Amino acid sequence: MRIITVDLHGMTKDEARNKLVLTIRNAPQGSVELRVTHGCNNGNVLQQMVRKEFRSPRIDYIQPVLSNDGQTLIFLK
Repeated sequence: MRIITVDLHGMTKDEARNKLVLTIRNAPQGSVELRVTHGCNNGNVLQQMVRKEFRSPRIDYIQPVLSNDGQTLIFLK
């Protein structure tokens, strides 16, 4: 499985959404894990967007990182 890291710190919700769209569009086909760092100490807008609002047909499932509330894993098909 390939792992791609994405850091959304300091971005607006729209900027973060666009970054995720581009990252997924450019990700290789096959089994890919996106490790998304969105933070949570300065609010949870990005966390909620990644975990609850963001959609893509390539997403297999989304999983919070239990040991770090500021990260989320997105597994692509």
